[in-house]
Amino acid sequence: MQAAAVVPPPPVPRPISSVIPATTAIFLSYNFPTTQAVKKRQLQSTRVHYRQIQMATASPSPPSVGTASKWVQKTITIPAQRRGCHLITSKILKEIGQDLSGFKCGLAHFFLQHTSASLTINENYDSDVRDDTETFLNKVVPEVGEVRTMEAYFGRCGSDIYEISRVGPDDMPAHIKSSMFGCSLTCEIPISDGRLNMGTWQGIWLCEHRDEATPRRVVVTLNGI
Repeated sequence: MQAAAVVPPPPVPRPISSVIPATTAIFLSYNFPTTQAVKKRQLQSTRVHYRQIQMATASPSPPSVGTASKWVQKTITIPAQRRGCHLITSKILKEIGQDLSGFKCGLAHFFLQHTSASLTINENYDSDVRDDTETFLNKVVPEVGEVRTMEAYFGRCGSDIYEISRVGPDDMPAHIKSSMFGCSLTCEIPISDGRLNMGTWQGIWLCEHRDEATPRRVVVTLNGI
């Protein structure tokens, strides 16, 4: 009898470390970044480098000493005035001139603490302007008992125009005139180099609407640097 052929066993696979050098094996097993990831890293590195250059070459910021905003507020009492419009710019400046000198740039606000007088900015040279303004106000807002043009407008006697007249015939008209001009200069006056920066012919008026006036108080608020 012929002996059966002997089939050799299959070769045992050798570990990759015994076939490929160690450095090559590490290289093959490394997870290489994608092109997008490489670009992202390059961009981040560029930005960091650019910021470092900016910080190194930037000029030092000037000190902020003296530039902080500040506030000043005070109340000025204006002596009792006769009925009419009065230029009070000089009286105001006399009281706040020293405070104004401490401002390089800012705003000045004026508030009148009364309901039968008003503040406004207008002509500072010709006193006839103030007289004509008072005449106009008296015609537009007549007193109790005055008929004038209001009789035709309301269709009744001037004495019936107002419900309130017990304080005096000039009381209610004074309140209306005060609302017409306002009790504050809401458009604040700019401060420039320690002075009120008004126009050449502009001045601050106190409009007194009562026959028997009392001293008037004006609250002045300054804000700026």
